[in-house]
Amino acid sequence: MKMYPILLLTACLSAGCGGTGVSGNAAEGTNLSGTDERKPTATVCNETRTVSLKDPYMQNAQVLTIECLPGWQLVGKVDLEDFQQANGTPNAQIKGSDGARQLGFYTEMARSYYDENDGVATGQRHPLLRSMKWPYTTAEDYLQYVVKTQFPDARSIELKDVQTYDKLPDAMRQYADKYGQILLRNFQQGLANSAMGSSFTQIRGAKADAAAIVCVIKLEDGKEVYHVATACFFILDVRMPYGTMRTIDRRLWNVLELTTFTAADEKSLDVAGTEASRMKGSIQLNPQYSQAIVSMQQGRIEQIKQNVRAGIIRNQQQAARISEQLRQNAAEISDIQMSMYESTSAMQDRVTQLHSEAIRGVNPYVSSDGTVVDIPIGSGTQVWSTSDASTILSSDSYFFNPNIGSTIEYQQMQLLR
Repeated sequence: MKMYPILLLTACLSAGCGGTGVSGNAAEGTNLSGTDERKPTATVCNETRTVSLKDPYMQNAQVLTIECLPGWQLVGKVDLEDFQQANGTPNAQIKGSDGARQLGFYTEMARSYYDENDGVATGQRHPLLRSMKWPYTTAEDYLQYVVKTQFPDARSIELKDVQTYDKLPDAMRQYADKYGQILLRNFQQGLANSAMGSSFTQIRGAKADAAAIVCVIKLEDGKEVYHVATACFFILDVRMPYGTMRTIDRRLWNVLELTTFTAADEKSLDVAGTEASRMKGSIQLNPQYSQAIVSMQQGRIEQIKQNVRAGIIRNQQQAARISEQLRQNAAEISDIQMSMYESTSAMQDRVTQLHSEAIRGVNPYVSSDGTVVDIPIGSGTQVWSTSDASTILSSDSYFFNPNIGSTIEYQQMQLLR
């Protein structure tokens, strides 16, 4: 159909016109605040009015303002999951509808998650992607999945047209590339400022991507609606430590300014896209809120640094204790080895000596002064000698004692064994 390229062009040119939203509803002079549990009724006005979106988790601090066009209702929400998990910033989301003209649009600021190529558990991915076996591999795949989540009960979703990165207008590609460079610099700066240093994680690749699609959706009641979805992406491939001696390759996906709009027919879809772009382009972020978020992130980073430094000190102390224990163990093992060597050496010497004595046919006897004398085998088991071992007497008789009736003193010698 002729109108699809025009619709996609409108959607693409709307990218980068602003974006974020927070919890709450809109009315003239009424702030968009509240959580999922607080859902005040939106009021439809016949004139443009400025609506404030507030963050109930930050004492209702104003996040941004947006111009709500006549006939539209707006609701918003702040998704803090990525921010709480230290993976990103608060994700402001805005949903709008015009019931009289049957128009609708949705936009969100950013969300990020890991690819599953390293076996990341399904529950660790962003809620939007937890039901997928694998995260998307292209921007087009992601947008088609988003449309399915927006119309879960649709009878059918027919893809009418697709504009991939290389076919998009220069303005959208430049916008995606610009945000990609900003995110890359932020990531590099974060690594440089980390407690582990820039070598902690290696950047293997970085690129920007973008896409826009047009779908015709048949609803559960048989009615058809026309739907456009567009978004920019930043894809970062990194190599990260995994355990003590391993690394893993991970792909980090950042989805930027996802925007969709819906209408009952093609002509109305063009109107929805134009008015959604105007409202999105009017978004003004509150610099004080942004600074507060940055301060919280910096404080969180500093806390992480302190924890890492404390962990390094504990590891060094543990390593020193282990080193000292290993040194003591080595000393004990060395002493045991030396004692075993000395015992073995003495045993070998004695075996050699006994072998020599057996060959020579003698038995060694030691006198009281320590003199060792070899006595021929068969000379008797009772061996006596003078103090200087100059005279030796021997006999087999157990009662033999040369001191009886002798003026010379003899001492009995002991067999050396």
